[in-house]
Amino acid sequence: MKERFRLLRAGLNGALSFLGDIVILNLLFFICSIPLFTIGAAATAGYAGVARVLQKKETGLVYRAFFADFRAAFRQSTAGWLLELLVMAILAGDIWFAVVYSEPDNKFFLIFAILVGSGVLLASMWFFPLVARFQNTLGKQIKNAFLLTFAQFPRTLLALLMWLVIISLPLLIYPVYLYLGWLWLLGGFSFPMYCTVRLFRKTLQLDKPQEELPRED
Repeated sequence: MKERFRLLRAGLNGALSFLGDIVILNLLFFICSIPLFTIGAAATAGYAGVARVLQKKETGLVYRAFFADFRAAFRQSTAGWLLELLVMAILAGDIWFAVVYSEPDNKFFLIFAILVGSGVLLASMWFFPLVARFQNTLGKQIKNAFLLTFAQFPRTLLALLMWLVIISLPLLIYPVYLYLGWLWLLGGFSFPMYCTVRLFRKTLQLDKPQEELPRED
C-alpha cells in the first residue's frame, strides 16, 4: 500500500510539474512575441523548453533557460521568421493578383502561391525545432527543414493540421472561444509545441545529448 501511494504521489508530482512547465513556457512565449518580429526567437526558445520537458531534464527555473535560449537563437530565428513573413507576403500578393486583379482569375498564380505557401508552412514546422536543437548556418537550417518536410511528410502534415486546428478553432467558432479561449493562456502554443516535438522526437535525436546553443552568461 505504501509503495502504491508513493508511486501515485510521484505520478501526481510529475503531472503537476509538467503542467506548470507548459503554462510557464506558454506565458513566456506570449510575452516575448508581443513585438511580433521576435516570434521566431520565442518559438525557438519554446521548442527548446518543451524538448527539455520531454527529456525530463532539470533546468532549475524555467524562465532562465527560456531567456538563455531566446538570446542564443535570436539572430538566426528572427532572420528565418522575417524571411518566412516576406515570402508569405509576396505569395499573398500573388493570390490577390490572381483573384482580384486578373480577369478572368489567373489560375497559375493562384495554384503556385497556394503550393509554395503550403510548403513554407510545412517547413516552418521543422525550422524552429531544428534551430532549438542543432547548431548550423541559417541556409542549412532552411534546407534541412524543407528536406525533412518531404522525408517526414505524414508527420509534418499532422503537426501542421494540429497547429491550424488549435489556433483557428476558437477564432472561427465563437462558443469554443467563449468557453475554451482561456486555455490559450495556459497552453495554446506550448502544448502544440510539445506535441510537435513528440512527433519529431526520433529525427531530432532527443535521446542523445543535446547540441547546446552558445549562450551568454
